[in-house]
This record gives sequence, structure tokens and C-alpha cells, in this order.
Amino acid sequence: MFLSVSGSGFHMNYRQEVRLPKLQGHKVQAYSMPKYRQLNSPEEKPISPDRFLKYLNNKVQSQAGVYRNPAAVQCSMILIAKQMKFSSDQHTHRQKEKSIKIIEQSNEYKYNLGLGNNHELVQRIMDTRVDWQQTKDNSSMFVNFRWQQWNRGYKYDRLILNNQYKQMVNHFENHPELSNKQYLFRNLCSYCEQNKLSVYDSVPITFVLDFKDDTVDQQFTQFVKFFDKYAPKKIDQMAKKLVEYKKKLKIPVQPMNDKKIQPIPNKIPKTQNGNQYLWLLKPTFLNRGQGIHVVNDLDTIISLISEYQEGHQTIEDEDAKNNKKNNNIKANSFVIQKYIEQPFLINQRKFDIRVWVLVTQDLHCYFFKEGYIRTSCENYTTDDVSNQFIHLTNNAIQKYSEKYGEFEDGNQLSFDDFQNYLTQQGFNIDFQQNNVSKMKQLVWMSMQSVKRKLNLHQRKYCMEIFGYDFIIDQDFKTWLIEINTNPCIEESSGILKMLLPRMLDDAFKLTIDVLFPPKQKLEIVESTFPVNKYSNTESLWESIGTLESPKPATKQSGFVLPNQLSSQIQQFQTVIPIYQGDL
Repeated sequence: MFLSVSGSGFHMNYRQEVRLPKLQGHKVQAYSMPKYRQLNSPEEKPISPDRFLKYLNNKVQSQAGVYRNPAAVQCSMILIAKQMKFSSDQHTHRQKEKSIKIIEQSNEYKYNLGLGNNHELVQRIMDTRVDWQQTKDNSSMFVNFRWQQWNRGYKYDRLILNNQYKQMVNHFENHPELSNKQYLFRNLCSYCEQNKLSVYDSVPITFVLDFKDDTVDQQFTQFVKFFDKYAPKKIDQMAKKLVEYKKKLKIPVQPMNDKKIQPIPNKIPKTQNGNQYLWLLKPTFLNRGQGIHVVNDLDTIISLISEYQEGHQTIEDEDAKNNKKNNNIKANSFVIQKYIEQPFLINQRKFDIRVWVLVTQDLHCYFFKEGYIRTSCENYTTDDVSNQFIHLTNNAIQKYSEKYGEFEDGNQLSFDDFQNYLTQQGFNIDFQQNNVSKMKQLVWMSMQSVKRKLNLHQRKYCMEIFGYDFIIDQDFKTWLIEINTNPCIEESSGILKMLLPRMLDDAFKLTIDVLFPPKQKLEIVESTFPVNKYSNTESLWESIGTLESPKPATKQSGFVLPNQLSSQIQQFQTVIPIYQGDL
């Protein structure tokens, strides 16, 4: 006689009697299920297998004398409960499939947008797709595509995956492996070490201070020693100063050692050095120029880090005002990077370069053919480190200057504008061949450094557009500065009004249009967002390679058996039958 349970979803509507398995030489004992609720009640809910198992277990313990081998009975009950859970999961799955079928009856795909960073542009791009309709419901069940600034709220393990219904999000779960300055640098260090390269041929000299890491004492000591080695003015009584600094930053004082925790360069490259010995302090998790400080002495670095540990007030931008965010930022991890004191200048002003990189749902990497130059408002000098409009070229910083837009529309130039400037100034430099090609190499190197991390759990379906920032020094060498998730898509100049819509539209053609094909297929799909010198049928995303996927994890059973019964279960599970009827 076996456990007999009737009724849809284990409601116990009809039969309330439970009989334990009859073992040879054992007396059969029957038990009745406790009546937790009235039968056929509207509030009636399925009985939890765990609760049912606990109930039976208590009965077995109270009747232990009846059975010669209570462990065998417990094993049988566990296996029965496991069977009940399997059928319960089947019931839940059927209910989910019914919901999906209801969704499939709609003739339109649904998308949901988070607010901020010019989300209206994404809406304009999506509205050109007649099969898509925006919804304010951001629940995972009813949205095919979600776009928002951050991946907060994305439940990657709950994305619906089947042949009939798909869901896509615009961030990879592990994008901080690239977008977090600390993780990016350490991934690049590992990649370069494995391939016998020098990481400092690609990025400026960098040190990481992570106050949540057990090695922060070695990290800090390593940085201070290097700083002092090349500083114009040496630190007096180094050992004593180190103790004072560590006390102020709440670093446990440990015996000094020379343990190597990251590669240390033998010298500072010429274009990174100068009369002022400038460094950049950056909290590792911010973008849009937030929290970046240009400093030229160690005491200032220590004071700023101490402020961030307590909460440092940063510059307020419009997004922060609209979202009522508190700009009192706390940080416990920092990148300290050598400032490139001899950059290449445009009309005596500093600039950097922004390009876009797309990673699709199949980990295919693309480089957008056009980027833009971001210029500063003030003439470059290293004598003034407090004026952010001299040193930080992010639009989120420069737009607060009184001179914003005075020299270039939105302080931005196209790649062609920059090439024309080089030619007019007599530089025999092909910017595309010399620098853009190098940017592609650095992009691919960074992607290779995270190829097994970016989509570690093989989530489907994710895509992401990254913003890469580069700088060119006086010798016209290209340096990777940082990588941003949620790159700015504000149409703050005529150049961006032309490039951004095409960039997003062509990116969606490689991602959501592949997963959610249009109902009416057109032989030739022309872009409604023209870009100078390019055909409207041409994709402006250039393929640079496909990343290697991580090996799939071994699937584990969702039902965990108690450790104390594991050996006994192995002994009895081959001889104790399991009820296979409809539950």
C-alpha cells in the first residue's frame, strides 16, 4: 500500500488517508492528514511537500516501536515527497505555460523603459518598429525587452526561455568585470601576464586600493613606495608616515613586506610625467566623471580617500536632481592612476575619445565605425588642479562651464573633423589607421580578458552597449582610460543627433530584431537615421570577433536530502518503490 493523494495540485480534496509503505515483517499503520482548512474552500492552497514530510516524520517518530527499520520508512517518505514536489513543479509549469500562451496571442512585442539618460531616444527608435508596443508593466512575465540605465531589478535567473517566448535585457549580469575600474584593471593584468604582455603598454600606471580586501595593507604600502620613488619631493620618515596614513584610513598596521600583488612598472613613461607629478583618484564604481580628482601630493590623496570613507559630496547633475538622489557618495575601493601630463591638444585644449562597443546575445563583439571627440572648455595647464573644466572632458562636467559650446557645438568633434584638424596643423597622421585601429585592438584585448566572466552563468538573452574612453598623448600613442556601462546617449550636439539614433537602431537590428523578427519581412531594410558618407542599408557596426562561452554548469537537483540520511538512502532507494500515479 502506497501513499495515495488525489486532487489537483495536492489539495487533498477527496482522500485524506495516508498509508506508509508496507515493508516485509512490518505492521502497516494508517494516518489521516490534518484538516488545515475546509475542503473545496476558495482559499485552499496546495500542501507543501516539506510540511507534509514533517507531519509524517513526526508520526513515524511517535510510532518508532512499530517498525524495525524506521530509517527505511523515512527514506521512503523522502522519495515520496520528492515525487510530490516534482508533480507540484509540473503543475506550476502548466500554469506558467497557460500565461505564456495568453501573451503569445498578442500580435505585438512588449518593451519597457527605465527613466533617465535620454530614454526618450530609445523610445523613438523602438517606435519605428511596428511590431513593438511600450508597456509600463515591468514585470518579467509580460515584457519581451527591457532597457534601463542599470541592471538593478533584473532577475536574470527568472528570464523566460523557450522556443515560443523570449525575454531580453540590455545589460549582462557581470558587466562590472569591464565597467568597474578595479575589476577591469585586474582582468587586464591577468590577461597580459598570461600572454606575456605589459599591461602598462595599454593603460596608464595604475594602483588599486580596495578597503574590503585582506591585502589592502600591501596594496597601500606598494602604492606609497612607488609614489615616493618618483616624487620630486621625498617623504620624510617613510615608516612613521605609513603608520599615520594607515591609522587615518583605518588600515590594520602589519609588518611591511614586498609581496607582489600587481605588476609594478620599472619607470614612468615620458608622456605621463611632468613638472607637477599629477595623479588621478577615482572611486571604482562611478561614471560620467563623478568622483574623479586631479592631485599632486600624497596628503591630498589620503584626505580625499578618508572623506569618501565617511561620505564625499560630489557635483550635482540633472539626472541626480530629477531622481532626487543623494550625492553624498561613500566609497571603499579606488583606482589611483598616473595622469598623462603631456596629452595631445586641440587648439591648446585637452580632449578624449568616446567609442561604442556592442556585445550581442551570442557574445559577438562589434565596434561602431564612428565615435566622437570630447573637448574641454579651458586651455590646458598642469598648474591648476582644482579646475575640472581643464582636466575632465566628460560632457556631464563640461556642460556646467560658462564656456560650454563656445568652441565646438556641445564641445564635440567628429572623427572627420579631427582628421581635418590634423591635416591643417601639418601632422602627417592617418587617425583611422594609426589610432582607431589601435582602439579596436585594445577593445578586443579587454573583451578577451573577460571572455569567461561576462556571461558566466550563460544567461539568455542579454546584450550591452559599452562606452570606451581613450586618450592620445603627445607622441600620438593611444591609451585606454576606462569602460562605461550606460554610456551617455544625450543628443547634446549635431554630431550626436546624427550618430546616436543610427548607433542604437543598428544595434537593435543585431539583437532584438534577431530574437524577435518582424512579422512582415522586407527584402531591403533601409535605416531611417542617415549618417554622412554611409549608405542607409549599411550597418555601422563592424565585427571584431566572438567571445568564448564558459562551460555550462552541471545541473543539480533542486531537492536536497538530509545529510544524516544520505548513506541510508543509498542503501534503500533501489528497493523501495515510488508511487508513479497521477498526483
